[in-house]
Amino acid sequence: MFQLLETKIIMATIYYTLSAKSNANKDCEILMKFIHGQLTRRAKTNIFLSLEYWNADKQCVDNIPKSRLLTDKQKKLIDDLNTKNEKLISLKTAVLKCFNEADKSNISSDWLTLTVDKFNFPEKYEPKEAEQEISTLFQFVDNFIKHAHERKDKSTGRTLSKRTTQHYSSTQKHLKGFAKSIGKVDLEFADLDQLFYDGFVAYLQSLSFTQNNVGRHIKTLKMMLNEAVLQGFNTGVYWKSFHAFTEDIDNVYLDEKELQQLKDKDLSETLYLDRARDWFLLLAWSGCRFSDLEKISKTNIKDGFITFRQQKTNNKVTIPLHPVVLEILKKYNYQMPEPITNQRFNEYIKEASKQAKIESIETMTRTVGGKLVTEKFEKWEHVSSHTGRRSFCTNMYKRGLPTLMIMSISGHTTEKSFLKYIKVKQEEHAAMMANKWKEIYN
Repeated sequence: MFQLLETKIIMATIYYTLSAKSNANKDCEILMKFIHGQLTRRAKTNIFLSLEYWNADKQCVDNIPKSRLLTDKQKKLIDDLNTKNEKLISLKTAVLKCFNEADKSNISSDWLTLTVDKFNFPEKYEPKEAEQEISTLFQFVDNFIKHAHERKDKSTGRTLSKRTTQHYSSTQKHLKGFAKSIGKVDLEFADLDQLFYDGFVAYLQSLSFTQNNVGRHIKTLKMMLNEAVLQGFNTGVYWKSFHAFTEDIDNVYLDEKELQQLKDKDLSETLYLDRARDWFLLLAWSGCRFSDLEKISKTNIKDGFITFRQQKTNNKVTIPLHPVVLEILKKYNYQMPEPITNQRFNEYIKEASKQAKIESIETMTRTVGGKLVTEKFEKWEHVSSHTGRRSFCTNMYKRGLPTLMIMSISGHTTEKSFLKYIKVKQEEHAAMMANKWKEIYN
């Protein structure tokens, strides 16, 4: 009798229902109703399901396709539905087990919500390793990078991109390389004086880095140290005067004649080059970044315009469809060409440009390893994804379009950043002014 009475006391029942509210994907959340005697508690399960696959009588996922001839998409759907059913069963078991082990006088709605959350996200409740006490520069930098994925971009509010965290790791690598070169395994915040700065810059230059690469590492270091100050570390003040070098580079762009030359080149026998050429022309006649262009779909194209939010800045831009862009979109049924990595694209577009005879001799002067270096090269050797966007801005500027109009299309937020993309030579500026004078005085 005693055992039967005990079983009766701990009995509890769980019911599942489907919420009437749906999310953006038109799925509804499955809700849990927990009953124990006169006690009733409810919680969300964080499991979402389309109404057509819910069996209210059986309180489970149902109506799962059973045909033998299934598409990959249908197979994926079936796997997903079966997984959700298994998760519902496992969740019920976990809640009942937790209830049997719990203090029955403390079964609140918060208890049920917490129990469900522990089931869905167990990693949140795993004991955390004790954080190492941070006292040195490298300990701080290591911890800063460890938690970089939790940081958010101040301008967009989004978590930092993988590329940004890679920049952090690169600076970390070179800081440790510099320390090793002077016989140290770590650096103290007190070490960050003018002597450190001069030595670190010299070390970076010894790696044949350009002036801009050196400046980027200094800028990243200063950003990390600024965060250290905000966290209460005594970093000293010397580092605030560290100069982050910047240098204007004579990057190439393709003028309209060269773009037409590239467009007219028959690359149909080498499909990967044909596709890379089409990607480039889309960049050069839209002003998009490569990272934005690859995410554009039919839904972004309407009434002769492409509208989307830029990934880097979160700015919304609307771009009119240039005839060349429209021609390429028609070629691919208004979809972007098959995706390609940025690295592969940069390789292929150089080859495509070479075959299209984009081979004028260019000169580039820049600081490498702390020394001014002048190089001559054929233009195709320096064509890349950035060249497309640069070509758009420069060609539209040469056409006489107002700067603010071009910026509204390219998404540049400041004239200073925009003007870095304008690669008009002095001779071209002089010719543009001469033409304007003819319009004014003739």
